[in-house]
Amino acid sequence: MALVLVLALLVRALIVSGSDHAVMLERVQQHEKEQRNGEQSWVDMPALLFTLLHYWKIWLCTGLFVFLFWNMWRSLKRKQHEEGGQQEQQEREEQVEEVEPEEQQEQVEQEEQLERVEELERVDQVEHVEQEEREDQGEQVQQEEQVEEVEREDEEDEYFYHSALTRYIARRAWEKMQGRATKCVLVEELMRDLLQTFTFVCPNSFYPVLQPAIGVGSAFEGWSPCEEDIVYHLLVPIKAPHGHVFHPELGEEGDMLARNSRIRVELVCMCTREQQLGDVLCFLHHSEEELSQNQQPSLLQTLCTGSYLDVQKTAAWFNKQVPRIWRLTHRAHRYGLKVLPSSRSCKLQVTDTSSGEKVHVELLFGVQQGNLDIFLSSQNAEAVFTPSTTWPQSCAVAERKYFEYVARTAGPNSCHLVCLRLFAHILVGMGFSSYTIKTLLLHLLAIIPLEDWRRRHFLSRLENLLQYLQYCLNDKLLNHFLLGNATMPDEVVLPQAFQTASPLNLFQHLEQDPDAHSRALRDFKELKDRLFRLLLFGR
Repeated sequence: MALVLVLALLVRALIVSGSDHAVMLERVQQHEKEQRNGEQSWVDMPALLFTLLHYWKIWLCTGLFVFLFWNMWRSLKRKQHEEGGQQEQQEREEQVEEVEPEEQQEQVEQEEQLERVEELERVDQVEHVEQEEREDQGEQVQQEEQVEEVEREDEEDEYFYHSALTRYIARRAWEKMQGRATKCVLVEELMRDLLQTFTFVCPNSFYPVLQPAIGVGSAFEGWSPCEEDIVYHLLVPIKAPHGHVFHPELGEEGDMLARNSRIRVELVCMCTREQQLGDVLCFLHHSEEELSQNQQPSLLQTLCTGSYLDVQKTAAWFNKQVPRIWRLTHRAHRYGLKVLPSSRSCKLQVTDTSSGEKVHVELLFGVQQGNLDIFLSSQNAEAVFTPSTTWPQSCAVAERKYFEYVARTAGPNSCHLVCLRLFAHILVGMGFSSYTIKTLLLHLLAIIPLEDWRRRHFLSRLENLLQYLQYCLNDKLLNHFLLGNATMPDEVVLPQAFQTASPLNLFQHLEQDPDAHSRALRDFKELKDRLFRLLLFGR
């Protein structure tokens, strides 16, 4: 509408301008005539300029037309731009609408997953609380039973001991020798984490395969003396990696409790695995060049001396890997671990980073004899020098299992561990080893009925231990407990040859060395004096 109005005004202006142009033309012609006639010798410029001023309407309409056309063109462009922006915004909204359901679906899935996790955590928490309540109730019942048992023991003591002084001596010695809280459970958990991480980080290698550790020795048997810093000993069974097999060689035939046993390593064919899985090359049916380029070396090339597994190489390999493996465990932030020097085992110092408390652990390596409780271990033999390929036979696992059997059979108030702990306490600095007293106690446990090892029999069993030691010293004879013993419980699995074997005399050196026998008799006298001082004066 505005454009039509503008065009009408422009036509009108042109018509008016046309009539003005005719008038101006007549004046110009008249002026030319006058000039030709000589009546006037110069041009009337003011008149001419005044005439030209009549064109201003044309210029005004032209400028107005151009301005309107430019304004219309700009409005059209703006409209196109707005329509394009709206289209782009609509496309973006459509894309957002397409993405939003996916995001909403992912968000819903995440929320559902979080809900499931929270539900599982709540269930675990409820189960954990219920388990703790059951454990607390069980501990409370156990404590009540122990209190009742102690009360019964006290009542029986009054009838058993004829003297109040004797009752006082027995009770004070019993309380003094009560075992302090050990960290066996913590140590087993830490070592389990270490070995599991070790197996996870180094799978399918041609190094020994580590099995769960077994706690052995006085700490795990429950009779470590209170004064010494406890060293927690654990035996780590090892098995041959794939492509290898272990052959224990027990040394000379008929040599029970072999001290010079070895472990021969033999390669076996892996062609079946190679064809089925394709993850290995058979050591027996591929060239050395092909094996060296495509596969790790065999155990014979890494940890063996000749054809026999080397203790020192095995310990060095494990000790080198431990710091790196420990940093990958989930307890590394709480417990620091330091590897101490050792040629035939792995000695560790574990430090609680919050309290600074230190725990010493020694890991021994062992190869099990079949399914028996006897191992060929990396412990040092009794000889001054133990060759690196020697793996002495160890009965530590069998002895611990026997202590567990006695504990289950005799009950919680048995005095056998307290007796052993007391003797281990007074043996410090003397010539008798703790293993000697342990062997004496094991023999007495097999001789004296377990119901006669109650708390009220404490002083009597101490006296029996002292008498039995004196008897063995006089006869220079103390047989190994497991060899030639046909009365072992079924829980302890021993070789058949152990039961039919001739006894092994642990005091044989006293027969061969009279001076050693004299020193042993003097040590016995000192031991007896220490025991009486402890009972009478408490120190």
